[in-house]
Amino acid sequence: MVLGGAAVAAAVVAGGAIVAQADSTKAGAAAAPGGLGVENGSIERPAAAGASQVVKVSNHSDKALAISVAARPWTQGSNGVASPNRRSTLSDVGVDQGSFTLAAGASRDVNVTLKSVPSAGYQYGALEVVGLPTDVAKRKGLITGYRIVGALRYTAATPSYGVKVGSVKVKGGMVTLAVTNSGNTTEPISGTVRLKGPLGTRQASVQGTRVLPGKSISLALASAKKLTAGSYTATVNLKQRDFKVATTKKLKIKR
Repeated sequence: MVLGGAAVAAAVVAGGAIVAQADSTKAGAAAAPGGLGVENGSIERPAAAGASQVVKVSNHSDKALAISVAARPWTQGSNGVASPNRRSTLSDVGVDQGSFTLAAGASRDVNVTLKSVPSAGYQYGALEVVGLPTDVAKRKGLITGYRIVGALRYTAATPSYGVKVGSVKVKGGMVTLAVTNSGNTTEPISGTVRLKGPLGTRQASVQGTRVLPGKSISLALASAKKLTAGSYTATVNLKQRDFKVATTKKLKIKR
């Protein structure tokens, strides 16, 4: 998930689709060695109409690359993993050069601008930069391409924090709690859990997870793989910046 930073991947192209596993990198700057580089690719600033930032795209490979740059909305799964929605773009975020060709060793500046502030007062999205060989349509088999994803965070003038909790269940080998981000930021939600069951009580920390405003995920609390069958009580304390919420939930484990 790159809601707060950038991800970079050297990709393999098969049948026109990019297939890659992205690795986390330093926020705001990313590069695939010998391939594509992006500077200032992650943007975080107050939401204001006309807010603009220059993003530098560089071709570090030895061949020309066809470059595409797009501002896309996030999709976020129930496990909290976020990825750009490649079927859509953000209408209120403009990119002055959405596609161009970069010669080997060349660079180009791209202006990314928040054209208007959404009614919610904020905008979160992804800046996706893709570089493919210019003759990709003529090649056969697997082709190396590059994809870099940066975070776009245009924050509300007054941040608000809030977490709503739902049911506890076992999912994917984990005890999870349904949580919804009711605030307007992507500040991580973290906390602690105390799980009391037939063999005693265990405690664990809840890893900080960024959730998009208004979205719900299944927040992992603790591993369920070694829990014996029986009734459990989960006492959970969560926080998002200064906001705190505590809840107690009942859970049955069946084997």
